[in-house]
Amino acid sequence: MAVPARQISASGIEVRPVQGKKDVEVFLHVPWTLGMKEDPNWVPPLLDDYRRQLDAKKSPFLKHGELACFTAFDAGKPVGRISVQIDREFDRVHPEEPGVAFFGFFDCAERADVSLALFAAAEDWARGKGRTRLRGPFTLDSKGEVGVLVDGFEAPPRVGMPHNKPHLGRTIEAAGYAKAKDFFAWWYTSGHVDERTKRIAEKTKALPGVTVRPMDLRHFRREVDIVRDVYNSAWKDNWGFIPFTNEELEIIATEYKMFVDTEIALVAEVDGKPAAICFAIPDVNEMVRDFDGELTRRPLNVVKLLWRLKFNRPKHARLLLLGVKEEFRASHKYGTLAAVLYVEVAERGLKRGYVGGELSWTLEENVLINRGIERMGARKYKTYRVYEKRL
Repeated sequence: MAVPARQISASGIEVRPVQGKKDVEVFLHVPWTLGMKEDPNWVPPLLDDYRRQLDAKKSPFLKHGELACFTAFDAGKPVGRISVQIDREFDRVHPEEPGVAFFGFFDCAERADVSLALFAAAEDWARGKGRTRLRGPFTLDSKGEVGVLVDGFEAPPRVGMPHNKPHLGRTIEAAGYAKAKDFFAWWYTSGHVDERTKRIAEKTKALPGVTVRPMDLRHFRREVDIVRDVYNSAWKDNWGFIPFTNEELEIIATEYKMFVDTEIALVAEVDGKPAAICFAIPDVNEMVRDFDGELTRRPLNVVKLLWRLKFNRPKHARLLLLGVKEEFRASHKYGTLAAVLYVEVAERGLKRGYVGGELSWTLEENVLINRGIERMGARKYKTYRVYEKRL
């Protein structure tokens, strides 16, 4: 990380750069110091992953990006935080959007002086790198946590999704940022599959050479390669898309491997060739809510998690990815493979005892996808917003 100078605002807010392990721990625990545990729906995120993301020796993001983190203090007490980052992969993939920097990990007290001080530090760093726009929050890019929750505070976050106090979006707007894009999360109650989607799925599945199989964890590397290839093909035209590198996806997949239920992690093949994926996992947040953010640093929590995975598995799931490779999606014959996977995951999930789950996230402009999800019986129940400002 670069080491910018410490800054003190006119109101006395001190913004310090994060420079060592102790600073990282203070930075990561800002939600605790801001009283997020008072929110009955907040699930403390497991911090092991964040620690790795911020470690220059371990972070796959920092192989193709730069990062600075700042913590704001008032009279010595942490009152906010922000990261600011440059992603050279984004620059490579999106030459039509030059000069974009990103912010993430944003959280602060409901005070304009705090947010203004934090954004001033982030914007100064970005300008110093020759950047002309600041967009976020992303932790640390579009493959991680995206956006600020602006609607849907009455339900807890599902695994891998952010949660914040209602004032946070207003705080960002007060610092001069405007909406760039909304992202939707959908709630699905098991057993609801519309007849039209069923008919489309049955017709497509009956085509010669079309098969659906669970992912096989005995061939883990092969399955990871399939997920990467389908994702990088199916999502490449989405706003803000960044392809998975091998290292990034392998780390994520390794983390999720112990949680995977192969009955809801599926591959659709055409003549033996992977054509589409559906990757859902049990909602890990239901099992770690009482861990206070720690897993490996508290061995007893590891034991609890293993016991719960075996004897008290979650009743809900999150559908992270469902997509069809471009070559098949563009085909009149196989373009409906998504319907096959929708029906398969719904039926298999019901048999496995899942009573419902989240489909997230989708872009607000993905009208066909969003209509298809609604047709399946899901309802939009959360909205996350990404903001942007010209520097």
